[in-house]
Amino acid sequence: MARIVQITDTHLSTDPSEELLGCRTHDSLKRVLRLIQDSYMECDRMIVTGDLVHEEGPDAYHMVREILTPWEDKLRVIPGNHDMRDGMREAFGDRINGCSAAVTFVDEVDEWQLIGLDTLLDGAVEGDLNGPQWEWLESRLESSNQPTVLFMHHPPVFVGSEWVDKLGLLSFIPFANLVERFEQIKLVVCGHVHQDYQTELFQATVVTTPSTSVQFKMNSAEFATEDLPPGFRIIDLHDDGTFDMSVIRVSHSR
Repeated sequence: MARIVQITDTHLSTDPSEELLGCRTHDSLKRVLRLIQDSYMECDRMIVTGDLVHEEGPDAYHMVREILTPWEDKLRVIPGNHDMRDGMREAFGDRINGCSAAVTFVDEVDEWQLIGLDTLLDGAVEGDLNGPQWEWLESRLESSNQPTVLFMHHPPVFVGSEWVDKLGLLSFIPFANLVERFEQIKLVVCGHVHQDYQTELFQATVVTTPSTSVQFKMNSAEFATEDLPPGFRIIDLHDDGTFDMSVIRVSHSR
């Protein structure tokens, strides 16, 4: 069995005292990482699915890398809509090894293939894959029948919150067609919506994961936050191509 820890939407700034919608994102992330260090330190990978920083420059990415030093050899990152590719490449160049036109990764743990996708559209809140990345992804999937997990910031499905469903993956129909075509895709793991959600897309399970910072209210027509603790996701990948998952939340008092 291989264990993956997913954290997402850390939204850090270079000023540790800065708040995002009333949340000190540094303090919130520290609580999450303490729990991971105490209980899940033996994970095989830690994957950060975007919005590492909140519209900051290269120095912020080096700061994020320093914070995540205990997991450095296990670390993989992809961008979200608040990220900058150049800053990520500078700080995490050795953690990026996929499509050269994007900030992506390809990895293997036990019997599984892990692919990280870049859905960042410069200047936009919604996301998509660019042309070369579609070709690269199809080539990867055609070359391996391993059970596969796709990691991406923007979800390729609607989550039931009207305002956020306008801001997901634009090419959700071509993406669904790709999932249907490649049956080895078992799981799609996303961030962006700051909430826990799960649905099925053909043979694949699609999940979104709570942020380590602010939580968005579920099933809300308009933007709204919710007083829920920060969280992360544990994914256990079994050699027979099955998996188990759980969302762990950290109490405000931790």
